[in-house]
Amino acid sequence: MNPFVFGEVVKDANFIDRKEELETIAKDLLDGQKVFLIAPRRYGKTSLLLAAAQKLKAKGVRVIYLDLFKTASIEQFAAALGKAAAEMRKLGFAEAVTFIKDFVSGLRPQFSVNPDGSLSLGVDASPPQKEVFQMIENLLAYPQEFAIREKKPVVVMFDEFQEIVSIGGEPLEKLMRAVIQKQRNVGYAFCGSKKTMMNEMVSKRSRAFFGMGPVTHLEKIPSEYFKKYLAANFAKGGFDCPEEALRSIVNSAGGIPYYIQYLAHELWDLKTEEKKITAADIDRAVALIAKRNTPLYQNLWENLPQTQKRLLQGLAANPGAAIFSGAFMARFQLKSSALVKKSLSLLISKDIIERDAAGCIFTDHWMGVWVRQNCS
Repeated sequence: MNPFVFGEVVKDANFIDRKEELETIAKDLLDGQKVFLIAPRRYGKTSLLLAAAQKLKAKGVRVIYLDLFKTASIEQFAAALGKAAAEMRKLGFAEAVTFIKDFVSGLRPQFSVNPDGSLSLGVDASPPQKEVFQMIENLLAYPQEFAIREKKPVVVMFDEFQEIVSIGGEPLEKLMRAVIQKQRNVGYAFCGSKKTMMNEMVSKRSRAFFGMGPVTHLEKIPSEYFKKYLAANFAKGGFDCPEEALRSIVNSAGGIPYYIQYLAHELWDLKTEEKKITAADIDRAVALIAKRNTPLYQNLWENLPQTQKRLLQGLAANPGAAIFSGAFMARFQLKSSALVKKSLSLLISKDIIERDAAGCIFTDHWMGVWVRQNCS
C-alpha cells in the first residue's frame, strides 16, 4: 500500500516534526491561554491542531473543534457552537437534540445522522441579528460554565478562524472577545491560513483580538526531517531512492508538507514496478501532477487581465524574485511599481498568490509549475 498521505489530516507515523510547536500549544491551552496559530494552507496546521487535541484528551481535557471553513452564515455559526457544546457533554442523539434546541430554537434547527453516526445540524430560519448574537453569547459562555461545574478543563479550537470576518464582521469579533477574555478555565486556539487577514486581527490595535494571547507562525519543516521520512518509507517498499533524489523531491515540492506527500505518492505509483527513482522520474511526476490540474488552472488563467498574467509568469519563472526591481519589471513588461503593487494585491485577494518569508509565492504550488510549463 502507498504509505504517502495527502489531502487529509495526517497523524501517527505520518506526523513529522512539529514537536516543539505541539508541546508549546498543548501546554498553553491546558493553562487556559488564548493562542493564535497562523500558517499557509497545506503546512500541516490542522494536523498539528488535532495532534494537540489528542494530547489534551489523553489528559482528560474536553476538546471542542470547529472548522469555520464549513460555516457560511452567522446562523450556521450559532448552530455549530450548539452542536459543539452538545458534543462536549457527550450526549446521545435524543439528548443532544433537546440540548441544542434549548439554545438555538429561534433557528428552527434541522437534525440528521451522518453515515458515521455523528449528528448533522442545519438551520431553517434567519431571526433578527440581535437574537442570533444573544444565542452566540450564551453558547460562548457555556464552555466556562461546564468547566467550573464539572471541574474539568475545556479547550475550544477554531480552525480557519479568519472566516469569522465574513460570517459576522467586527461586531462578532468584539462579542467573542468580550465573552472569551473572562474565561480562565478554558483554553482557546484560533487558527487561520489567510495570513494577511489573521495578522491584521492580532496586530492592529483597533481589532478585538489584539494582544489577546501568544501568536505562533508555522514555518516549513526542515528538509532533513522529510528526507529521513521519505527514505524510510521508500525503503520499506523496496525502492532505491538516493540522497540526491530525496533532496529533489523536497525542493520540487517547495518544501511544503502537503506537496511533498503528494509528489512522493505519485512517484510510488509511477515506479511501483521498477522501484528506482531518478531526477527524470521526479520531473515527470511533477509535470503529470500539474497537467492533471490543467482544467482548474486554465480557468483561473483565462479570467485574469494581462498585467496579472505577466506578474504570475515572472513569479513562476523566478520564485522569490524582487518583483519591484527594474530588471524584473522590464523583463515581464510591467510598466510601474504601482501597477505591480495593484496586481499583486488583486492576486492575493483572489487567493492565487500569498506572501511568505521568501517573498511572494503561488498559493497552490503546482499552479506555479503549470504556469512555468504552459504560459511562459
